[in-house]
Amino acid sequence: MALIDDFKARFPEFDCADVDKYIPIIEPVWPYYYGGDYEDRGIEIILNLVAHMIVVEKTGNSATVKDEQSKSVGSVSVTYVAGMASSSLRDDWLRSTKYGQRYLMLTRSRMGAVFV
Repeated sequence: MALIDDFKARFPEFDCADVDKYIPIIEPVWPYYYGGDYEDRGIEIILNLVAHMIVVEKTGNSATVKDEQSKSVGSVSVTYVAGMASSSLRDDWLRSTKYGQRYLMLTRSRMGAVFV
């Protein structure tokens, strides 16, 4: 089970019980989200995708995860950060966690030029 071992090494902040619970569920599914192989350059991409999927599974609901911009106690008021407009629901879903955001960055086809 290389995926579980690699995941635990890469993301020690995740509880081992959660990893052991969710990775067997996610492992047969992640290839539908990413068309690459679990080798060489794809490892970091897939591990971030799996981390994103675990966070989403753990939330236990279908609502998106949103960052709070402000809170109030008197008269109860919460304001959420407006997300960036995207071209797809998939990107919106992936932007809901830092792991999904990394996945998007790692899978961009055109990263632009690097100047030294």
